[in-house]
Amino acid sequence: MSGPGWWLRGAGHVARKELLSLFVTPLAYLVATLFLLNQGYNFALLLRVLNDPLAAPGPVMQFYFGGSFFLFWLPVIFICAALSMRLVAEERRLGTLEALLTAPLSPGQIVAGKFVGAYAFYAALWLPTAAFYVLLMGAGARPEAGPVLAGYLGVALVGASFLAVGLVASALARSQLAAAVMTFVVCTIAVMSGLLEGQVQSEAASRAIQATSLLTMMQELAQGIVDPRWVYLHGALTASLLLAAVVAVSPRRRLEHALQVALAAFTLANAATLASRHAQRGDWTAGHVYSLSERAREVLAGLPAAVEVTVIVPTTIGGGRPNPLQAELREVLARMTAAAPALRVRFVDPDRDHQEASAAIGDYALTGRELADGVVLIRSGQGAGLRKAHLLPSELVSFATGPDVQVTGPRVKEFRGEEALLAKFLAVTDARRVVVCATQGHGEPALDSLEPYSGYAHLRDLLTDAGLTVRIADLSGPEGLAGCDVLLVAGPQGPLPPEHVKEVERFVAGGGDVLLLAGAVILRGSSGLAPNGLEELTAQRGIRFGERVVVDPSPMAGATPFLAFTLQEGWGDHPATARLVGQPISLLQVRELTVDPPATTLIQTSERGWAEADILAFTRGEAPRFDPAVDREGPVPVAAAAELGGSRMIVVGSADFALNAMLREDIVYDRGRDFLLNAVGWLSERDALLGLRPRPREHVKLVLQEEQLAQMVWMCLVGLPGFSAVLGLWVLWRRRA
Repeated sequence: MSGPGWWLRGAGHVARKELLSLFVTPLAYLVATLFLLNQGYNFALLLRVLNDPLAAPGPVMQFYFGGSFFLFWLPVIFICAALSMRLVAEERRLGTLEALLTAPLSPGQIVAGKFVGAYAFYAALWLPTAAFYVLLMGAGARPEAGPVLAGYLGVALVGASFLAVGLVASALARSQLAAAVMTFVVCTIAVMSGLLEGQVQSEAASRAIQATSLLTMMQELAQGIVDPRWVYLHGALTASLLLAAVVAVSPRRRLEHALQVALAAFTLANAATLASRHAQRGDWTAGHVYSLSERAREVLAGLPAAVEVTVIVPTTIGGGRPNPLQAELREVLARMTAAAPALRVRFVDPDRDHQEASAAIGDYALTGRELADGVVLIRSGQGAGLRKAHLLPSELVSFATGPDVQVTGPRVKEFRGEEALLAKFLAVTDARRVVVCATQGHGEPALDSLEPYSGYAHLRDLLTDAGLTVRIADLSGPEGLAGCDVLLVAGPQGPLPPEHVKEVERFVAGGGDVLLLAGAVILRGSSGLAPNGLEELTAQRGIRFGERVVVDPSPMAGATPFLAFTLQEGWGDHPATARLVGQPISLLQVRELTVDPPATTLIQTSERGWAEADILAFTRGEAPRFDPAVDREGPVPVAAAAELGGSRMIVVGSADFALNAMLREDIVYDRGRDFLLNAVGWLSERDALLGLRPRPREHVKLVLQEEQLAQMVWMCLVGLPGFSAVLGLWVLWRRRA
């Protein structure tokens, strides 16, 4: 009898027999109980960390699946060794292996059936741990499903490879104990070899270790990054080991069979490598935080010159912990390299290649501090056309804070690499430098002031980091605004002098662009608002300033009610706001606008907002109340854009939202930074600045009473392990009955 149907029936019979023997063996339930107890303990620790009021929130599955050797890998290795040690060694000890081979069953059927049976039991052990995800959902947390599924995919791949190793060991060993020890040692070496990546001197060996590191694989999957090469790698490895197990089980094995297995393994490895080269890394996070934006792909594909990127970042920080900045940079630069033929990237470990790293940093006139903390060096061109730029860690990521960081290690809260890297790529390849000239001397906050509520230093840095040149506008000098591309008028406290207004008008008539941030400046003892002197110029483009203060009941945390508010809806249909729809922005001291063609509304309040006419009420500290007789019903425009005669203009009825306190990401962060960059990008026709914003990572936080937390901990430590133990006792009682 032969054929695929016969072969599958024989393998299925062996698999059913193996599963039955496992599910009726008390020892299997003991192993399952210990495994679930260990997993429950690990998850209980995670619950306490997430519920600590002082702890920083973080991605759940990165803790659970990307944990340490003792929390994740040791239980997996132990389970695989325990399940596989008896597969063939026990049959040989009992003398039933020969009977199986004459059933008639082929060695291939025996190996396939036993592997499927063990693997099914392995999957059954992990299935109850899905209850942990349900517990989190019930506790009010909302962990992303993508990284959870990716983590379980990693568990499935690792289990297949480790069980295949155990099957070969069981086929070669004389006893179950020898098979278990052999499996445990081999799998442990396979896991720990990933730690050698930063230790070997050969760059080729380092790349090979990184490409096969199980630690790297689980770290990526726990983040929601799914690379098909891991599937190809484990598929080829599992198939090769099963072929080796077939030869080991066969009573008529010969040297030529071993050579055939070696040839098959070589073929499978090459096929996996070839397939990996054409595989695209998936992003299973809900917000696609690791995927390049469409705008980024367009910019990268259109880079006018080759760009060389040298990443000098330590592999480990903080007592030997992996440096999360390096992992983030590897991911985004790998995706950028795939999208940009002109991009060349290399990584230099300053701890291993200290001399090379020091020489590279010295070429950029940087110091040893950058060597210790890390730096990204960017260059393009040669000779007189050579242009350089660099990025520091503080410009690329913001790290999570909290007591748990001391235990779990550094963790990236938000990655700004896409925005920062693209800005530097443009800075070194774009010969055209956009010059932003900012007015001063009319009460505007100083561009070099770091005062939280009276300075624009962070605004200046934001524009400079985007590759723009920022300087003070010389409205009174002989050259006027010559050489300026965009005029920034931010926060004037009174009208510009007539001669300055005329200079601005000449600039606009010549095709210059204007970004006007003019809020509601309440004059002391007056019922009116201070003019800015540019009302006539903006009115010619359909944007007129009103004499009322805009209020909205949507609160802004820690600010004066109504006068400061956060809007999430009300974004207009415009290139400067298209990628900000649905995002929050906070505004303060807002002046009403009226928008007529050819102007377009960029932002408006909610329907609950209105324009308040009783300005003196604010000076008396009274809460505003809508009066339909004098107040303007919402929604009220608070930002608008217009284009006329080759000149572009954006007017925002607020200036305080650009102050240092509002642009500090570590204190208050909404989408004000993005809106400002988008505004300048649209004005200067530098579309690369549009839509590039930081990518926040998954942050899960629990707020549970001690009784609720105790119940969940008991469920983890007693519920699931107890169920397995009771089931094992019932099986034992049934066998003895």
